[in-house]
Amino acid sequence: MLTVVTAATAANLTTLSRARAMLDFAPTEDEAVGTLIDQASRVIADYCRRPFGLETVKEVFEAPCCDGYLMLSRSPAVAFVEVIEGEETVAPASFHYEVETGLVCRLSDSGRRVAWSGAPVAVTYAAGYVLPSDDNDAPVATLPEPVERAAIRLVGAYRSLSGRDPLIKSETTEGIGSTSWWVPGAGSVLADPEAEQLLQPYRRLF
Repeated sequence: MLTVVTAATAANLTTLSRARAMLDFAPTEDEAVGTLIDQASRVIADYCRRPFGLETVKEVFEAPCCDGYLMLSRSPAVAFVEVIEGEETVAPASFHYEVETGLVCRLSDSGRRVAWSGAPVAVTYAAGYVLPSDDNDAPVATLPEPVERAAIRLVGAYRSLSGRDPLIKSETTEGIGSTSWWVPGAGSVLADPEAEQLLQPYRRLF
Protein backbone atom coordinates (compact mmCIF):
# COMPACT_ATOMS: atom_id res chain seq x y z
CA MET A 1 0.00 0.00 0.00
CA LEU A 2 1.38 3.40 -1.00
CA THR A 3 0.34 6.79 0.35
CA VAL A 4 1.59 10.14 -0.94
CA VAL A 5 2.91 12.19 1.99
CA THR A 6 4.10 15.23 0.04
CA ALA A 7 2.85 15.52 -3.53
CA ALA A 8 4.98 16.77 -6.40
CA THR A 9 4.67 20.51 -7.04
CA ALA A 10 4.80 20.04 -10.83
CA ALA A 11 4.15 17.34 -13.43
CA ASN A 12 5.24 18.83 -16.75
CA LEU A 13 8.36 17.25 -18.21
CA THR A 14 9.52 20.36 -20.05
CA THR A 15 8.79 24.07 -20.27
CA LEU A 16 7.70 26.48 -22.98
CA SER A 17 11.13 28.04 -23.37
CA ARG A 18 12.91 24.68 -23.53
CA ALA A 19 10.38 23.34 -26.03
CA ARG A 20 10.70 26.51 -28.12
CA ALA A 21 14.47 26.04 -28.36
CA MET A 22 13.90 22.71 -30.08
CA LEU A 23 10.64 23.27 -31.97
CA ASP A 24 11.06 26.98 -32.85
CA PHE A 25 7.41 28.02 -32.51
CA ALA A 26 6.16 31.60 -32.30
CA PRO A 27 5.05 33.25 -29.01
CA THR A 28 1.53 33.34 -30.44
CA GLU A 29 1.48 29.53 -30.05
CA ASP A 30 2.43 29.58 -26.37
CA GLU A 31 -1.04 28.82 -25.05
CA ALA A 32 -1.59 25.93 -27.46
CA VAL A 33 1.88 24.48 -26.90
CA GLY A 34 1.45 24.82 -23.13
CA THR A 35 -1.64 22.64 -23.40
CA LEU A 36 0.28 20.12 -25.52
CA ILE A 37 3.05 20.00 -22.91
CA ASP A 38 0.43 19.17 -20.27
CA GLN A 39 -0.98 16.42 -22.47
CA ALA A 40 2.38 14.97 -23.50
CA SER A 41 3.54 14.86 -19.87
CA ARG A 42 0.42 12.95 -18.80
CA VAL A 43 0.70 10.56 -21.73
CA ILE A 44 4.34 9.79 -20.89
CA ALA A 45 3.56 9.23 -17.19
CA ASP A 46 0.80 6.80 -18.19
CA TYR A 47 3.00 5.09 -20.78
CA CYS A 48 5.84 4.64 -18.29
CA ARG A 49 3.41 3.69 -15.48
CA ARG A 50 5.04 6.14 -13.09
CA PRO A 51 5.06 9.79 -12.04
CA PHE A 52 8.36 11.58 -12.61
CA GLY A 53 8.07 14.54 -10.22
CA LEU A 54 9.78 14.34 -6.82
CA GLU A 55 7.37 13.20 -4.09
CA THR A 56 7.57 11.84 -0.55
CA VAL A 57 5.59 8.64 -0.11
CA LYS A 58 4.95 6.03 2.55
CA GLU A 59 4.87 2.44 1.37
CA VAL A 60 3.81 -0.44 3.61
CA PHE A 61 4.93 -3.99 2.83
CA GLU A 62 2.97 -6.72 4.62
CA ALA A 63 5.58 -9.27 3.57
CA PRO A 64 8.92 -9.11 1.74
CA CYS A 65 9.18 -10.14 -1.89
CA CYS A 66 12.03 -10.94 -4.30
CA ASP A 67 13.97 -13.39 -2.09
CA GLY A 68 13.31 -11.46 1.09
CA TYR A 69 13.93 -7.99 -0.36
CA LEU A 70 11.50 -5.09 -0.61
CA MET A 71 10.80 -3.61 -4.05
CA LEU A 72 9.87 0.06 -3.94
CA SER A 73 7.05 1.24 -6.21
CA ARG A 74 8.71 4.61 -6.86
CA SER A 75 12.18 5.27 -8.20
CA PRO A 76 14.77 6.54 -7.95
CA ALA A 77 14.63 6.91 -4.18
CA VAL A 78 16.72 9.97 -3.31
CA ALA A 79 16.21 10.03 0.46
CA PHE A 80 14.81 7.77 3.17
CA VAL A 81 12.83 9.53 5.89
CA GLU A 82 11.99 6.50 8.03
CA VAL A 83 12.00 2.72 7.85
CA ILE A 84 10.01 0.79 10.47
CA GLU A 85 10.03 -3.02 10.66
CA GLY A 86 7.24 -4.18 12.94
CA GLU A 87 7.69 -1.82 15.89
CA GLU A 88 11.41 -1.24 15.34
CA THR A 89 12.86 1.82 13.60
CA VAL A 90 15.61 0.60 11.29
CA ALA A 91 18.75 2.73 11.25
CA PRO A 92 20.09 3.82 7.83
CA ALA A 93 23.19 1.71 8.37
CA SER A 94 21.01 -1.39 8.74
CA PHE A 95 19.52 -1.46 5.25
CA HIS A 96 20.75 -1.04 1.68
CA TYR A 97 18.98 0.42 -1.36
CA GLU A 98 19.86 -0.58 -4.93
CA VAL A 99 19.18 2.34 -7.28
CA GLU A 100 19.21 0.18 -10.39
CA THR A 101 16.63 -2.35 -9.20
CA GLY A 102 14.62 -0.44 -6.57
CA LEU A 103 15.25 -3.24 -4.06
CA VAL A 104 15.80 -2.60 -0.35
CA CYS A 105 17.55 -5.29 1.69
CA ARG A 106 18.22 -5.66 5.40
CA LEU A 107 21.84 -5.69 6.60
CA SER A 108 23.16 -7.74 9.50
CA ASP A 109 25.45 -6.28 12.13
CA SER A 110 28.38 -7.50 10.04
CA GLY A 111 27.03 -5.78 6.92
CA ARG A 112 25.80 -8.93 5.16
CA ARG A 113 22.56 -8.75 3.17
CA VAL A 114 19.83 -10.72 4.92
CA ALA A 115 16.08 -11.16 4.51
CA TRP A 116 13.59 -9.01 6.38
CA SER A 117 11.97 -10.69 9.37
CA GLY A 118 8.55 -11.05 7.76
CA ALA A 119 6.92 -8.40 9.95
CA PRO A 120 5.22 -5.49 8.11
CA VAL A 121 7.73 -2.86 6.96
CA ALA A 122 6.77 0.80 6.48
CA VAL A 123 9.16 2.80 4.31
CA THR A 124 8.82 6.58 4.03
CA TYR A 125 11.02 7.96 1.28
CA ALA A 126 11.41 10.67 -1.34
CA ALA A 127 11.55 9.49 -4.93
CA GLY A 128 11.49 10.97 -8.40
CA TYR A 129 13.17 13.85 -10.20
CA VAL A 130 13.35 17.63 -9.99
CA LEU A 131 11.49 18.67 -13.14
CA PRO A 132 12.59 21.45 -15.54
CA SER A 133 11.51 24.97 -14.66
CA ASP A 134 11.95 28.41 -16.20
CA ASP A 135 12.08 29.98 -12.73
CA ASN A 136 15.56 31.37 -12.08
CA ASP A 137 15.31 30.41 -8.41
CA ALA A 138 14.27 26.81 -9.10
CA PRO A 139 16.65 23.97 -8.19
CA VAL A 140 18.63 22.34 -10.97
CA ALA A 141 16.54 19.80 -12.85
CA THR A 142 17.49 16.14 -12.41
CA LEU A 143 15.03 14.70 -14.93
CA PRO A 144 16.97 12.50 -17.40
CA GLU A 145 17.50 14.30 -20.71
CA PRO A 146 15.98 11.45 -22.78
CA VAL A 147 12.68 11.85 -20.92
CA GLU A 148 12.52 15.60 -21.54
CA ARG A 149 13.49 15.10 -25.19
CA ALA A 150 10.72 12.51 -25.52
CA ALA A 151 8.22 15.02 -24.13
CA ILE A 152 9.32 17.71 -26.60
CA ARG A 153 9.27 15.22 -29.48
CA LEU A 154 5.73 14.25 -28.53
CA VAL A 155 4.66 17.91 -28.42
CA GLY A 156 6.16 18.34 -31.89
CA ALA A 157 4.26 15.30 -33.13
CA TYR A 158 0.99 16.66 -31.74
CA ARG A 159 1.62 20.00 -33.49
CA SER A 160 2.29 18.28 -36.82
CA LEU A 161 -0.95 16.29 -36.52
CA SER A 162 -2.98 19.44 -35.97
CA GLY A 163 -5.11 20.33 -38.98
CA ARG A 164 -4.58 17.13 -40.98
CA ASP A 165 -5.95 13.61 -41.04
CA PRO A 166 -3.49 11.51 -38.98
CA LEU A 167 -4.26 8.46 -41.14
CA ILE A 168 -2.96 10.10 -44.32
CA LYS A 169 0.60 8.96 -45.02
CA SER A 170 1.38 11.19 -48.01
CA GLU A 171 -0.02 14.04 -50.04
CA THR A 172 0.88 15.05 -53.61
CA THR A 173 0.31 18.49 -55.14
CA GLU A 174 0.47 18.46 -58.94
CA GLY A 175 3.43 20.44 -60.24
CA ILE A 176 4.76 21.19 -56.76
CA GLY A 177 5.75 17.91 -55.15
CA SER A 178 4.73 15.49 -52.45
CA THR A 179 4.95 15.26 -48.66
CA SER A 180 5.05 12.08 -46.59
CA TRP A 181 4.31 11.70 -42.88
CA TRP A 182 5.05 8.99 -40.37
CA VAL A 183 1.84 7.31 -39.20
CA PRO A 184 1.79 5.18 -36.02
CA GLY A 185 1.56 1.48 -36.83
CA ALA A 186 -0.41 -1.22 -35.07
CA GLY A 187 2.42 -1.79 -32.61
CA SER A 188 3.00 1.91 -31.85
CA VAL A 189 1.69 3.50 -28.69
CA LEU A 190 3.00 7.05 -28.87
CA ALA A 191 2.67 9.54 -31.73
CA ASP A 192 6.46 9.75 -32.19
CA PRO A 193 8.73 6.69 -32.68
CA GLU A 194 11.84 8.36 -31.24
CA ALA A 195 9.94 9.35 -28.08
CA GLU A 196 8.78 5.77 -27.66
CA GLN A 197 12.33 4.48 -28.02
CA LEU A 198 13.78 7.07 -25.64
CA LEU A 199 11.33 6.12 -22.90
CA GLN A 200 11.94 2.35 -22.91
CA PRO A 201 14.54 2.41 -20.07
CA TYR A 202 12.14 4.42 -17.86
CA ARG A 203 9.04 2.23 -18.22
CA ARG A 204 7.89 0.22 -15.22
CA LEU A 205 6.58 -3.20 -16.17
CA PHE A 206 4.29 -3.59 -13.16
